[in-house]
Amino acid sequence: MTTSRETDWMDHPTLRRLVEEAGTLELEERITLLKALIPGVAAEMTPRDFEALARHAKAMRRLGIVREVKSRAECAALEPALARSSVEIVGGVYTPQDESGDAHEFTQKLAHMAQARGVRFRYETTVRAIEAAGECVTGISVRESGEQIEGDAYVVALGSYSPLLCAPLGVRMPVYPLKGYSITIALTPEQAAAAPSVSLTDEAHKIVISRFGDRLRSAGTAELGDYDNEVNPVRCEAILRRVRRLFPFLAPSGEVEHWAGLRPATPNNVPLIGGTRLRNLYLNTGHGTLGWTLACGSGRALADLVSGRGPEIGFKFQ
Repeated sequence: MTTSRETDWMDHPTLRRLVEEAGTLELEERITLLKALIPGVAAEMTPRDFEALARHAKAMRRLGIVREVKSRAECAALEPALARSSVEIVGGVYTPQDESGDAHEFTQKLAHMAQARGVRFRYETTVRAIEAAGECVTGISVRESGEQIEGDAYVVALGSYSPLLCAPLGVRMPVYPLKGYSITIALTPEQAAAAPSVSLTDEAHKIVISRFGDRLRSAGTAELGDYDNEVNPVRCEAILRRVRRLFPFLAPSGEVEHWAGLRPATPNNVPLIGGTRLRNLYLNTGHGTLGWTLACGSGRALADLVSGRGPEIGFKFQ
């Protein structure tokens, strides 16, 4: 099994090509969006902290990733909502190559594109077990019908649940469920006119804020525990309080949507992509908080591996 952070370098172009290939205004509007800015809050970030942020940006630039250190005024010019924040911004780091979008909308459109090309999806189908004999997988047993689905190659891409399905085969992996939370605020027309349009990362509180049309979403926190998707309202309220402190003019006028989900985390935050001890079983899991960010690049590399081709990315897969 080979893992690498280098998959970051191949995702954005692939994602962009998929958007362009779709050729629909609706999809383009959902995906072409918000550049990323990490503002530093004066009361919560010392000069030393900000210097560390700048050093990290410099290190990323050496890897070919554009990260620009910006002053307070430059941050406000990039995102005017910061000028109305109730906290003092000392500066920030801007990544013009970054984009954020509606991952659900993208996935739905991608599925339609795949179906148009002959891909068959089996929805509402539960995989009971992966059947194997010797060094090969022989099929997938389905709970509902009892049938066995056979194929030439099998890919486990079940996020946090990947280890549970693979353990009976003796395929072990360091992937753990890391629960994260998000809130989604419905914006009034007045709030929408003033709300951030640039994707923001609150470095002090480790939350991200993204705009989706007339909605504003903020996500963060991490709980290492069991396979539990239950929403802890205390966690969501903490995120909401932070958003209100940053932007008091965005106090929700209606119900705030709460959500919780499990991130498939690895100890070093690097995904598991490649083959296993079973020669026709592959893994594509462990992407942590970067599931959509790494999805297209990981899928392209794995498609090359399954097809017997060498991936374009320059490191060794197994």
